[in-house]
Amino acid sequence: MVTSSIKIVRRSFFEVFWFTHHLFIVFFICLLFHASGQMITSLQGARCITDSNGGEWCNYKCDEYLKNDAKVPDDDLCVDLVFKGPGYINYSKSYWWVGVPLIIYAIDRIVRWTRRFNPAVVYKAIEHPGPCLELRMRKRGWKQQAGQYVFLQCSELSLFEWHPFTLTSAPEENYLSVHIRKSGDWTGALLKTVGKHSKAKTTKEGKNAELNFHIAVDGPYGTPSDDIFKYKTTVLIGAGVGVTPYASILKSVWYKLKSGNYNFGVKKIYFYWLCSDASVFGWFTSVIKEVVNELKELDCSNYLEVRPHLTRFNNDKDMMENVAMNMDSEEDAITSLPGVQTRFGRPNWFKDFVAIGQENEGTDIGVFFCGPAILSESLDKACSLANAELEEQSSNSMFFYNKENF
Repeated sequence: MVTSSIKIVRRSFFEVFWFTHHLFIVFFICLLFHASGQMITSLQGARCITDSNGGEWCNYKCDEYLKNDAKVPDDDLCVDLVFKGPGYINYSKSYWWVGVPLIIYAIDRIVRWTRRFNPAVVYKAIEHPGPCLELRMRKRGWKQQAGQYVFLQCSELSLFEWHPFTLTSAPEENYLSVHIRKSGDWTGALLKTVGKHSKAKTTKEGKNAELNFHIAVDGPYGTPSDDIFKYKTTVLIGAGVGVTPYASILKSVWYKLKSGNYNFGVKKIYFYWLCSDASVFGWFTSVIKEVVNELKELDCSNYLEVRPHLTRFNNDKDMMENVAMNMDSEEDAITSLPGVQTRFGRPNWFKDFVAIGQENEGTDIGVFFCGPAILSESLDKACSLANAELEEQSSNSMFFYNKENF
């Protein structure tokens, strides 16, 4: 179980991790009966007395006293001793400590299993650059919050495997959606299955297909992103595919503003999008671009500031020429986002955080990150350093860090 949990094994051979990890059920069942071998003895009625000289006499030392012909001050001392045979320890208590958690776990699994009988209907698949496939589904009684995730299970592929995906749909939409990139055997097989059920056509959204097949959905489940609306100022940081939770959040902000609701908490969002390859921007640009344009139409552009960063630059001559030729364009040459310019290299987090703290004086600022653990450590440290710097400047702003690693 431990070796299969190693990241490289978990990512490359998920089935090995999944099935091996469920050996814990066998382990706990064995644990319930671990004392049935009766290898432990216990002593009942153990007691000690004190003689007139202050000496202590204990009944569990009677064998020693008799061996040494010692005069025991109380003749009944060695009569009260009752030995319980091997395995006396009341191993039925193990059922309490192990059985109760197992019952709770079993209830949870039963509840999740019953959700199979209310599957989601996949009615549309949209192909985005990357390549990336967006699945749109409908499910009876569906409710969610922005930034949550679900587990998906396709019975045509496996009856036991459930894989996590972040929801990219907003709570205000009448469907749930996930964006899927091929990153392993299961996702590759799922994309092929979608292709078998699809009737392809082209619309203004791009290449998409009408479908009608079922997929089991378990969830939704909460993430640290649930707390975003508790802060007036938030910093959203997505690295690569870690940008997915923020699609739901940004779309939800737009829906709230569109409905005239300006009292949902957030007043300013700084959105950092970090990618090591320019092509990775493509698969999610359409969602961000839609939100940016809609906020512009609502005259609410000040709510969102997008800061894309291309962290790895390989001196791509064609890309440099494209950037140079589109310097005066309204759309960014790399991301195609309006009014945005892609920055090259990694952000100076400390410098940016201090500047954000100064711009939003006297507010608590929530920093939300989704991405690799190594970057999370840098961000956590930068938040602490920025807080110390702002405190020296007598600023009342403070950063609160929230992470979601993958």
